[in-house]
Amino acid sequence: MRRLILTLALAALPAMAGAQSSGGAPAGARPASFPTRDVAVTYRVLGNAAPQAPREFSVAALASEGRLRVESPSLPAWGLTDRRTGRTEMVMDSMRVVSPSPLRQEEAMRYLRLAETARLTRAGTASQAGHSCTNYRWEERGQSGTVCLTGDGVLLRGVNERGEGVEAARVEYARQDPARFRVPEGYRRVDLSDMARSFGLGLPGR
Repeated sequence: MRRLILTLALAALPAMAGAQSSGGAPAGARPASFPTRDVAVTYRVLGNAAPQAPREFSVAALASEGRLRVESPSLPAWGLTDRRTGRTEMVMDSMRVVSPSPLRQEEAMRYLRLAETARLTRAGTASQAGHSCTNYRWEERGQSGTVCLTGDGVLLRGVNERGEGVEAARVEYARQDPARFRVPEGYRRVDLSDMARSFGLGLPGR
């Protein structure tokens, strides 16, 4: 699950506003900071991944509230991320519990705001999953890679210098139900790190 959360943060939000484009492009030319309309995207995982990591997952964006929901059929929980605060939680419906992400708050915020400090360089256009996007090369803290972003802030492909990342397999623009981006009432708040380690998922302690 830790890898899932990292994938969510890195894949869905590298287009934060304030990123510095090479060549001094004006603010209006920068990628959108977040999907500007509700959308659900199914992603395929590219490159090498841990055996327990999902090979496909979906991300739904509630544009008006800056919230993301990530889920995969191969995992027992779904993730809820608030882009505005950096808070990420794991929700397990079968047990009616919610747990903080294994990522520390400040670490999650660093990933969620990645491109506010990354340097972006335009690198042409492409298409993925039937939608056009603009390629950007990003550099941040000695790391680099490329992303392809739609004009309304949706990531269609993103990889690092090793070719690890995600690509969109399906994109559906449709109104999202805000209730799906809330922790259901009555769920207990627990720390699932110990339970996850017992499943062999290797989560760090908080």
